Amino acid sequence: MSMFMTKFYRYLGFVYIPQYLKELDEDIILHISDTTTNFFQDVKKLVTVLKPKYIVHTGDLVDNIKLQFLSASEGRYAQRVNTLLEIMEGSCAEKIFISIGNHDSINAVKNLSKKCEIIDDMDTIDIEGIKIAVSHYPRRIMEYSGDAKYFMFGHSLELKTQMIDDKVYLNGISSINIMTIKSRQIYKLPYPCVVDDWRMKKGKLGL
Repeated sequence: MSMFMTKFYRYLGFVYIPQYLKELDEDIILHISDTTTNFFQDVKKLVTVLKPKYIVHTGDLVDNIKLQFLSASEGRYAQRVNTLLEIMEGSCAEKIFISIGNHDSINAVKNLSKKCEIIDDMDTIDIEGIKIAVSHYPRRIMEYSGDAKYFMFGHSLELKTQMIDDKVYLNGISSINIMTIKSRQIYKLPYPCVVDDWRMKKGKLGL
């Protein structure tokens, strides 16, 4: 039933949160990436229902505005990124980490955010003893030579969600990733179909 509802909601354009995730009795990390404006209400739903203690966003906060190619759209980008920041910062998350993507304005994010930790290129963060290498770019993750066991990234499907040599790679484009802090279990939820549509098609118009 849960699988059916997940697929049904996905095609309707929403995120379905299964009951077992609502009943988790551990603090969690929520990892998302390459978010489009039509996904912002789902972000609000995720942070309201799941109450993540930490949020990691691996870049391209407003992915339907391709700022790398549409620099004249920075004003509209700033308005929309402010909406997303208000959702995340208005949640109960104690810390929010944002890795800047190729379609982001680091100045806009820094000026508008009130309590986010901004990662310009790549960094290793420590969340209650869990070392996580964070970057928007898979290539930077593949170049990493430190001692982190977990990796969070976005940008493309060049590097997929997988485990290699006891290291866990989490692609925030292919799924919404939820990690429990104590038991370190990973749960994945699919993005609504309309998010992929806006990432790849309408986003080129800078809508």
